[in-house]
Amino acid sequence: MVKVTFMPQRITVDAPKNTSIYDAALKAGIDVGGVCGGLGKCGKCKVKILEGTVTEPTEWERRVLTEEELKLGYRLACQTRVLSDVSIGIVVKKIMKFAILGYEPKVDLNPIVKVIKIRRCKVTLTSSHASTLESIEEALKKPVNADLDILRKLSEISSDELCLLTRVHENFLEILDVLDKDEKKVYGLAVDVGTTKVAIYIIDLSSGEVVVAEAFENPQVAFGDDVVSRIAYAMEHGVSELHKAVIDGLNRVLQRIYNYRGLDPDDIVDVVVVGNSAMHHLFLGINPRKLGSSPYEVIVRKPLDIDAPKLKINVNPKAKVHFPPLVRGYIGSDSLMGVLLLDLAYRDGTYLFLDIGTNTEVYLTNNGKIVAASTASGPAFEGGHIKCGMKAKEGAIDHIEIDENSLEPKVNIIGDARAEGICGSGIIDTIAEMLKTGIIDHTGRFRIKEHNRIRYGEDGYEYIILRKGEKGAVKDIVITLRDVREIQKAKAAVQTAFRILSKKLNVRREDIDKIYIAGSFGFYLNPESAIIIGLLPEVSLEKIELVGNTAGSGARVLLKNASWRRKAEDLSKRIEYVELAAEPEFQRIYIDSIYFPSGSISVYPETAKKIKCLRR
Repeated sequence: MVKVTFMPQRITVDAPKNTSIYDAALKAGIDVGGVCGGLGKCGKCKVKILEGTVTEPTEWERRVLTEEELKLGYRLACQTRVLSDVSIGIVVKKIMKFAILGYEPKVDLNPIVKVIKIRRCKVTLTSSHASTLESIEEALKKPVNADLDILRKLSEISSDELCLLTRVHENFLEILDVLDKDEKKVYGLAVDVGTTKVAIYIIDLSSGEVVVAEAFENPQVAFGDDVVSRIAYAMEHGVSELHKAVIDGLNRVLQRIYNYRGLDPDDIVDVVVVGNSAMHHLFLGINPRKLGSSPYEVIVRKPLDIDAPKLKINVNPKAKVHFPPLVRGYIGSDSLMGVLLLDLAYRDGTYLFLDIGTNTEVYLTNNGKIVAASTASGPAFEGGHIKCGMKAKEGAIDHIEIDENSLEPKVNIIGDARAEGICGSGIIDTIAEMLKTGIIDHTGRFRIKEHNRIRYGEDGYEYIILRKGEKGAVKDIVITLRDVREIQKAKAAVQTAFRILSKKLNVRREDIDKIYIAGSFGFYLNPESAIIIGLLPEVSLEKIELVGNTAGSGARVLLKNASWRRKAEDLSKRIEYVELAAEPEFQRIYIDSIYFPSGSISVYPETAKKIKCLRR
């Protein structure tokens, strides 16, 4: 066995000699930044060897890393095996750049768990109530349940003034605790389990105030960066490691918050968790393997209330963890929350709602009728399968403009740091700019080939955004022909979804009153660039609204007002799910949607004027 130490975390694990750094990091619970689950396909799991002996660089590493990077000790974690005790530097600097607080309507405060003060009706020789519990029921005018621990506490109290922590059920009230003081504050925990990030919120249940809003990267990324790779891992290795990773990650962050805020786990008395179907199952420790193939079956989709100790979440042991309903297939409770909060199923008019990511959920409503679909848009929007792609973190190019005459780029880098690569919003901007300046045409092919910013590389022609040394880049940062093709496939998947749903409801783009874009990726998206490449239908920019993390907002609302839990359940039953691959026109529409902005250019009349090769 050898010792593998990860810096700056200072976490050391024992591993057999010849273990890959990727597998050692997995054991240590550290994300090294890859997006293919350690399969040696993405080239993103770059680490730095600080001390010790490792295997020689592989042929794949020599292709992906520059000679200078190799000399400095940079290696790919999945390709490099440890031969002695080693110290490994993690070069991924995380920046959770997203709208952690999304749109949230104002709701009446009526939580399912609350502190109530009562004066119980005394038991007398002639009263109809003959027990302490009955005296509480008489005061509350409703049935009351209490477990043995509560009954024992009640037996020790002589005062008629009681302060009770209660949970509301449909037909009765449950006493969770008998409190010593009525000024005790209680809190709710809302959790949005995303594929990439986990957002958490702590809510004061007596005021509705958000006292904590934080996020951390989902530790499951160590097992694969997207839903499909995690399902594949669960199918082969089981679900326990994936389940433990996210629960342990949540508990670590909670403990830090407790220490910093002076809170106690017992203060958290109610929990709501939202996520897509795969994240929902993995959080519960349910194997999502049936989601891995048609007909994409989930194990359960109705609302669940689970005792917190069963999930080993470090909160009050009397707390329940509420999981709102799933829709169907990959469409879970996270995107459902956005449709719920925006009241799209009950409003007159036509509305398009998209939660864009590795898996994109698309909802279309028309005067109360609602259809929905999920599409595998892939990891390209988050930098996966893109030569210089990366997540939205420090050092990522997130926006770009290209001068039409000189073809010189103007870039913005997250954190004003040394340029390391380009994230999703920057990739979409770049391709839109390449279309506007005529570098590529509507088919995605390079039209301009003779220019100092354009060259032929191993993945075809490529546009050089930054040369090595510019903005501190350690290597050339480029968008290749292959990258363009990846974005074409991703945006075609989304366009196919809203085109098929539009046909279902007989809706034209002119009929759309509003497009809502949710999620962290959507919040930083340039809507004009998204329309130019065909990721969104052509509408006036005023009709596009970025609503941020509505999944987290929905979880908070369900904490603040218990009646919204029933609303979520009712809404889920109204949605008509459309399986895109089963639609007769799916293949034709998908192929047509590959073009920029679309093969059906008549529905992009204004956009065509901006794309150089389509201008008339």
